Amino acid sequence: MAALAGSSLPSIALADPTPLRVALVPIWDVGPFYAANQQGYFAAENLAVTPQVVRGGAPAIAALAGGSLDIVYSNGVSIVQAIASGIDLRIIMQGVPMPPAPPDPGALLKRKGEPLRTGKDLEGKIVGVNGLRDVTWMFVTQWLKTTGADLSKVQIVEVPLPGMVEALKAKRVDAVLALDPFLTTGLADPDVEMLAWILSHVYPAGPVAFYCVTPQMAATRPNDVRAFVRAYKRGVTWMNANAGKDVFYAFIAGFTGMNVDLVRKMNSWPAHAEIEVSSLPKLTTLMTQTGLLTSNVDLRTKIFT
Repeated sequence: MAALAGSSLPSIALADPTPLRVALVPIWDVGPFYAANQQGYFAAENLAVTPQVVRGGAPAIAALAGGSLDIVYSNGVSIVQAIASGIDLRIIMQGVPMPPAPPDPGALLKRKGEPLRTGKDLEGKIVGVNGLRDVTWMFVTQWLKTTGADLSKVQIVEVPLPGMVEALKAKRVDAVLALDPFLTTGLADPDVEMLAWILSHVYPAGPVAFYCVTPQMAATRPNDVRAFVRAYKRGVTWMNANAGKDVFYAFIAGFTGMNVDLVRKMNSWPAHAEIEVSSLPKLTTLMTQTGLLTSNVDLRTKIFT
């Protein structure tokens, strides 16, 4: 024993952490990423993740294809359009799906007292969305059609999310599709009221956003992708275990930059990562119905395994 005590044992050298460059938008849905990072779940998988905040899915996917990003969180419309245009992708996880019934993460708002209830009522009016021919435009277009509107008689314009309530009150638009946190702040304004919950109306339980990689990443670094997914899912578990607690609200406020009191007022849904395979055709079907997709894309064949 004395001889052992005096001997030196060889140290075990740990491999350097594997870097991963991940594109995100700082919204509630990506909370599990920040939870996994904060709680050390990525580090436990020997990953060194670098989050890069991006403005939208399309430019992030272009950067992914160009090799300057490893993993991208994007809305499903941008992913499907990229695949249709020849940029092949593999889905590794799914974000929170649309709820099957209200409340939704967004809603159409109008000025208080305006007699607007349906798409038909919005003929001759102006509706604001945060991007033309993107996912929010798709939802508004479909709701207008299904509630009686002649689309040629409704003008849809682009309005930045932070300026939607101001544009509505200034009468530059007659309705806006506001997403949280701007939905919550808009509904708190005495001059604004709900027009309709449209998201779950046209797209109940449909997939909205995904994490994706290139086929090359999936083929050459599958273990890194799986490690990322394992750590992220531990972040999902942390989020759901702490939902409704002070630590949860402080955490959301921290990575989104929102006021914690506003976070407490917002609707929330359980964190999510599993790919709901049977629901994937809902996205491509709605894109086809609204003219955003003219070729056949089957997302069920684009899942990382």
